[in-house]
Amino acid sequence: MKKAFVLVDYQNDFIDGALGFEKAAKLKDEIKRLLENFDGDILITLDTHDENYLNTKEGINLPIKHCLKGTQGHDVPSFCEPFKQRAKKIFEKHTFGSLELAQFLKEEQYEQIEFGGLVSHICVFHNIILAFNAGLNTKLVLHKNATASFDEDLQNAAFKLLEAFWVELV
Repeated sequence: MKKAFVLVDYQNDFIDGALGFEKAAKLKDEIKRLLENFDGDILITLDTHDENYLNTKEGINLPIKHCLKGTQGHDVPSFCEPFKQRAKKIFEKHTFGSLELAQFLKEEQYEQIEFGGLVSHICVFHNIILAFNAGLNTKLVLHKNATASFDEDLQNAAFKLLEAFWVELV
């Protein structure tokens, strides 16, 4: 079976940086376990901004500079470096979802795509929906213990919607 694991925006600024939160740091062991044992392609998205961020739609609504390209906050934590080296492709994205990732998934036609990363109800959600539209017969799986949000109510709402779209939550 042709499989991929998409690690969404598991970056320092979301863990212990500008937008860090406690639950994000607690994902380390689960993400490490999943990626070490994954038999398939690893794909990584990186939230990527520049100094003009505060003048963007997102920056106006979330006026906290984060994941600026070239900073430590933009990078993945050190334990993820081996997975970054092993990744089939890394997608730098400037908004919640990556159209480049969706196009790649459409071309690759994976039979199963698994997800983890940050933030569950924002970028993880957006990229799963894009994956759904890129491959209508692809099985989509979200590892609930490998994703987190700073808002549990929004996370639970996102989980309910994903289940309604036939995403398997494990």
